[in-house]
Amino acid sequence: MHPIILSPLTGSPNTDQIGSIRSSDILTIYQDEYGYDISKYFAGIDEVKVMLCRDSGFMFYHPFILEGDEDYYATMSQFEWYYHPQRWEHTIALDMIHGKDKVLEVGSGAGFFIKRLLDKEIDARGLELNSRAVEIAKESGSDLRNELVQAHAGSHANEYDVVCSFQVLEHIAEPLPFLKSKVDCLKYGGKLIIGVPNNDSYIFDNKMPNRVLNMPPHHMGLWTLKSIEALQGVLGLTLREVHYEPLVDGNVAVYLWNKVNNAFLGIRFFSRVVWKLKIDRLLTPILVRFSHRIRGGSMVAVFTRD
Repeated sequence: MHPIILSPLTGSPNTDQIGSIRSSDILTIYQDEYGYDISKYFAGIDEVKVMLCRDSGFMFYHPFILEGDEDYYATMSQFEWYYHPQRWEHTIALDMIHGKDKVLEVGSGAGFFIKRLLDKEIDARGLELNSRAVEIAKESGSDLRNELVQAHAGSHANEYDVVCSFQVLEHIAEPLPFLKSKVDCLKYGGKLIIGVPNNDSYIFDNKMPNRVLNMPPHHMGLWTLKSIEALQGVLGLTLREVHYEPLVDGNVAVYLWNKVNNAFLGIRFFSRVVWKLKIDRLLTPILVRFSHRIRGGSMVAVFTRD
């Protein structure tokens, strides 16, 4: 009999294994694509389980010990594309934050969003565990602290009008303490804004090498609308809005490649023929024209603490 794996979101034993990934496949792609040996994160682990919490719809990876550490994120942040200064979700959140709001961003990276808030004369500070990113942010005048939100909540309970995080929650193996601490920092009536990858979109069944960025040690949770909605009961919040990123920029090519690959039942020979004959150049303009109707790779959820 296999041991019961409890949901890290609800604590429920009502979980099932819905898939698995060979650790060796992840290691190979990291080495080939990024020149990065991540074998230390998979020591003694041959297989990563993909689990589903039946009560909440939350999908997660197991074992939980695969979560990336500061060294991992410091290494990945050396790639220019990793901390992008302009994010779609930042623009969405800025429209919901007002001049008198006091804002806490959890997982601020190099402080790009905090800087945009400060430029609008909004009282804002951030928490970030990547020490180098904190140093970079401070050089630009941003108030970033190398501190866990669980510790911050102990001395800043009920203090903020807005608590937000973007592309952070999916990295956390056991999200419940993290989420509860964010709520503890929030005033009653305040907003919790969460931006996460949308696994109801093409990213869930992505077949391109960058799919490993939606796996351990990078991502530990796979969020969908259903699991976002479940946070209402888990945290005692009310979900007010959900915004979906449009399919733009480099995501168009990824989306097209995966659609072609799926059309040919995953036989990569045919997908390569499409690209070899440059048929993709004919399809891309058509896709771009209708891309605003297609959901991209991220979503932003807005909750209130009532």
